[in-house]
Amino acid sequence: MSALPTSKLERWKYSNLPAFVKDTYISEPLAIGYDGDESFIVTDEMDITPWASDAYQDMDLWTGLQDVLHLKIPDNTHVYNPVYIRCQNIEGQKSEGSLFIHVGKNATLTLYDDVNCEGWLNRSMTIILEQNAELIHIRSGEGSGVATQLTQIQQAAESKYNAYALNSYGQFIRDQIHAKLQGEDAKCYLSGSKLLSGDQHCDTCILIEHEAPNCYSNQNYRNILNDQSRGVFQGKVHVHQIAQQTDGYQLCNSILMSDKCEMDTKPELEIYADDVKCSHGATTAQLDDDPLFYLRARGIPKHEAQAILLQAFIGESLESLEESEAIYEQLGNAIEKELNA
Repeated sequence: MSALPTSKLERWKYSNLPAFVKDTYISEPLAIGYDGDESFIVTDEMDITPWASDAYQDMDLWTGLQDVLHLKIPDNTHVYNPVYIRCQNIEGQKSEGSLFIHVGKNATLTLYDDVNCEGWLNRSMTIILEQNAELIHIRSGEGSGVATQLTQIQQAAESKYNAYALNSYGQFIRDQIHAKLQGEDAKCYLSGSKLLSGDQHCDTCILIEHEAPNCYSNQNYRNILNDQSRGVFQGKVHVHQIAQQTDGYQLCNSILMSDKCEMDTKPELEIYADDVKCSHGATTAQLDDDPLFYLRARGIPKHEAQAILLQAFIGESLESLEESEAIYEQLGNAIEKELNA
């Protein structure tokens, strides 16, 4: 097994991957299920070097992965029906592969991206958005294994990437996202929630690079932790000197339901331009007693009152999807189901 990143590395300081994986896995190519227009699947060979190699010092994870799926949406194509992909692996298995999603000029796509990991699932995904392209990317999963994932997004002018990650699965999840806004007026929305219990560990590590003027990025995450679980959020916005009139925002709020759980939050701004609007914020607290008392005073049982407040708290992470009513409602229902499990 190649050298694995450990907590001695700065961007891995909260997560020690070797403690969660073993050297007895049977290695197999990543198995992909696909439900969508078959004409979008192409067989071109792709050789994408992970951009994150210099940022995270974890090249051994992502180098040389087999290309298992390549989707290309033609220019000026509005895909009315969502595309569904599902990555699967079984206990005792290490499944690896790379995926490539290319959305052409003026094209739109909604992608549902689901994983089922019982062993160790290791994958990279590269997303290219051409001028005025738009991608809604909904991510979720199940299983009790390990998942290490790198998502790279390259955005041209006026493109829009809107992603939501519902993390309530796995023993250990490392979710790395590296976005490059390379054309003017590009927009990048990264949202998500962690619903963790037991001894689950979930680490979200983000780097958004503003490399062109007049771009917008927004990170909005909400987390609820229980038992001995541990959550990590590292969000960084890097504004290059050319990227004047940048708007970049980060917010990560967490609720701890147990005195044994832990949330580590590290928001960062690295700014080399003069004319920008950037901010970051983070809060970690217990559930507020005042609204809980208000609801219980009106005859609502404590468990139900807590569920109402937690649902409202997590619901704030869905703001970027409010215009997509069906997706907004579907995610709201999925979150409610997880909270009531």
